[in-house]
Amino acid sequence: MPGRRSGDRRTSQSRSIVDNFRRGDKIQVFSAGRQLDGNGTFIRAEGGFLVWEDNSGNRNTTSLESISVRRLRKRSC
Repeated sequence: MPGRRSGDRRTSQSRSIVDNFRRGDKIQVFSAGRQLDGNGTFIRAEGGFLVWEDNSGNRNTTSLESISVRRLRKRSC
């Protein structure tokens, strides 16, 4: 298709990983099956990257092409 690069499709597919997340959701981020920096907080997905804050307060920008993300559910009391 004219005007469409193959990278556009990858970004679209990897972005769908975080389509159902909302700012403030508690998450775990994994790369190659290993958890990165413990748990964190979802901020946004932008330009093929996940922007999130780890529990130490560090803001992270991680490529969506090589990760998986899991939302942590709140425990009911």
